Amino acid sequence: MTGKPHVMFVDDEPRILDGLRRMLRTERTRWDISFAPGGAEALEAMRDRPCDVVVTDFRMPGMDGGDLLNEVRSRYPGTARVILSGQTGEDNVLRVVALSHQFLSKPTSREQLVQTVDRLLAAQAASGDDSARRDASIVQSLPSAPAILPELIRALDAEDSSAGSIAAVVERDPAAAAKVLQLANSSASMVGQQISNVSQAVALLGPPTVRGLVLMHDVVRSLDPAGLLPARWIQELSDHSVRTSHLARLLAGGAPWEHEAFTAGLLHEVGQLVLASSRGDGYPAVLAVWADGGAPEPATLDAAETSAFGTCHSEAGANLLQLWGLPAQVVSAVAEHASADTWQKVHDATSAVALAHRVVEAEFGPMCDAPGHQERLAEQDLGPAEREAVDRWRASLTR
Repeated sequence: MTGKPHVMFVDDEPRILDGLRRMLRTERTRWDISFAPGGAEALEAMRDRPCDVVVTDFRMPGMDGGDLLNEVRSRYPGTARVILSGQTGEDNVLRVVALSHQFLSKPTSREQLVQTVDRLLAAQAASGDDSARRDASIVQSLPSAPAILPELIRALDAEDSSAGSIAAVVERDPAAAAKVLQLANSSASMVGQQISNVSQAVALLGPPTVRGLVLMHDVVRSLDPAGLLPARWIQELSDHSVRTSHLARLLAGGAPWEHEAFTAGLLHEVGQLVLASSRGDGYPAVLAVWADGGAPEPATLDAAETSAFGTCHSEAGANLLQLWGLPAQVVSAVAEHASADTWQKVHDATSAVALAHRVVEAEFGPMCDAPGHQERLAEQDLGPAEREAVDRWRASLTR
């Protein structure tokens, strides 16, 4: 991103555009702002002048906001997409959440609007080059292990279904959890919340919305119909993530950031799902090279990905979750889960997830460490609280 970022606002009501001009006049020192009276006009303007963020109303004559964002996603995958609308029913919310990174309800405050745009611009800046920005921007949903959809449907349709019972299934699937948290954080934006607790997210949205999100918009989907990835790879990735989340919560020990640690543990490997979705048959080849040990010596998966793509799954996962509006503590923990110097002493969500990730790799095999380097941790170097948490986690595995 060079110079001032370009932010475009689209609405068919002139008074709304005038209000946005007045509301955002002080931001012109930081943003290059333009306005379009409809979807067709926005696309015409973007043909000559692409933008970094497009913020659009949903219900407009001719091309509505959903159609516009679908075109933007196809033509300009690096552009962040926001719906700002006061006339969007539940079905349309479910439609546009698959197309937008953020959803804001009218009326919204200047502070909320500016924070949302700034967060999206920061996510784009953090993603580096255009290729890395595309990885997070083009992903609408993440793939799940095949067994999770029937379990989710049973939980949603059960007579005694509750937010807790539904969340218990969602918390076993990083893809579904990420999408539910994306929509919940958009819905919570008007009250200034950021939600990292999956149960709270399900309760806020309600079971009908979660069911629609799952069934209508392919949030839980299969991956790799051509069979290029190892058959059990996605299940093993999910199992690793679930184990990491449980240990991260124990390591938090009731700290105020316990929910962030659990959720970041569940989502810390979603970058692999992003790259598997966005990089086609190139990603299985990178996984194969990494699993074989690489050359001239074993490398971490981040290093193998960076060599092939110029970006890695730690960055891709953090970029996506930042675009989707998840809390900063979760994003940071995902970005740094494989860092070598963040795990020795647990003091926040990032260090809890990094240590949990290393312990799980040592017990069950590497998911992104250099093959052969996942030797048992020198646990005598851990503090007593950390050792106790690891022991409790191991004991839970045998139940």
